[in-house]
Amino acid sequence: MSRRGEAFEPAVDVPRPGPVPPLRVGRPTRSLLANGLEAMVVARPSVPRVELRLTVPAGAAIGSSAAASELLRSGILLGTKKLNQEEVSESIQRLGGSLSVQQDHDRLHISASALSEAEDELYRLIFAITTQANFPPEELETERVKLIEGLRIARATPQFLAGEQLQELIYGSHPYGRPEPPESAIRKTTRGQLQALHRATFLPSSAQITVVGDVDPRRTVARLRRAFGSWAGPSRAAKVPRVRPQVLSEVTFIDRPGLVQTVIMTGASGPPVGHPDQIPLALASAVLGGSFSSRLMANLREDKGYTYSPHTMSEAHLRDSLLGASMEVRTEVTAAAFVELTYELGRLASVEVGQEELEETRNYLAGVRVIFLQTQAGLASSLSQVRGHGLDQRYLEGYSDRLAAVTPAELRRVASRYLAPANLTTVMVGDAGEAAEALSRLVPVRVKTPRRAKGS
Repeated sequence: MSRRGEAFEPAVDVPRPGPVPPLRVGRPTRSLLANGLEAMVVARPSVPRVELRLTVPAGAAIGSSAAASELLRSGILLGTKKLNQEEVSESIQRLGGSLSVQQDHDRLHISASALSEAEDELYRLIFAITTQANFPPEELETERVKLIEGLRIARATPQFLAGEQLQELIYGSHPYGRPEPPESAIRKTTRGQLQALHRATFLPSSAQITVVGDVDPRRTVARLRRAFGSWAGPSRAAKVPRVRPQVLSEVTFIDRPGLVQTVIMTGASGPPVGHPDQIPLALASAVLGGSFSSRLMANLREDKGYTYSPHTMSEAHLRDSLLGASMEVRTEVTAAAFVELTYELGRLASVEVGQEELEETRNYLAGVRVIFLQTQAGLASSLSQVRGHGLDQRYLEGYSDRLAAVTPAELRRVASRYLAPANLTTVMVGDAGEAAEALSRLVPVRVKTPRRAKGS
């Protein structure tokens, strides 16, 4: 019997989740065009759409100018020799699709979609955008102003300052440690420089196209040959230097007087996609802070109330990955939060995770990935990403099995190698004052003032 006003809740046995179903991508159709362009096509006729991903080695770390790389990304969709910016937008809308450009440290990614019936037109449009970018002066000036304003806003946030400083400390002079460009460099970058960078990086021999959707693979390959076959350029591979990461034992504290919270960001260089340690490390990272039931959540949010959303992070590079953890805490608990973060990192690196916690996290990771890969867009993006690391659909299909094979001992091993406190570099941004003084009783602290970008 329940008391008045209380709902009666019968006891039930909640079924335990079963194993994550295997992912089957199928056998893609591959083709190497005469100009060196690599194409991969996967039939996924779930909805009458086609998803295209085209990548070229024109990332933010490629080339001698960060400003030119950033403007290249924003300038690609400004128009071609025959289509202006508005006509490009109208063209993709007419095909019932979408078009966007993203950039990471290594590559520039063009993502596009259209109705299956407009497949031919989509390829012709992407070919024009890719090979005939015109960087019209007036529109380019608008993008230049937008980039400067966006960076001004970003540089005012403590999260941006912490992330930029962390990259610089870990990677030093390596291109992965390159800071965002100052305003003066953005203003001085000419249209001619963009055109030269475009010619040097948009080469068919170093580009990859991935197509997923309601398509006939053999017909799609023929259409890609017709659309992209005339793309010409020298055979030249972009070279990214070997990473030689650094680890600082002291905490770098960037002083922003008046802030009521401290951003704590800790990180290190980890293995690239495809490395034997990568999947076990992803599982270790998820145990630490990859879900609402993770250890950082349970400790720093639920138990201590220091922060709202502590989480782990990972950014894939061609040469490595940047991994670590991040949180925002009240200024007065900065030192205490650092102690708890260090404790959780040390515990993960030295004590094997229990089987139940391991299984719950494993099922969560595998389930999220399988769900994402069931969509045409998710599969296209994932295939495009792993192809950039020299992998293919077998990596995606074997991900869950590899995840299932991770033992508590293996998880502890990779956590000890990559996530132990002694292997991490930490940056904080906030009101140093008493927070840095309390922190200095635990660990060496170097207080810095925010760096003002030249030309800002």
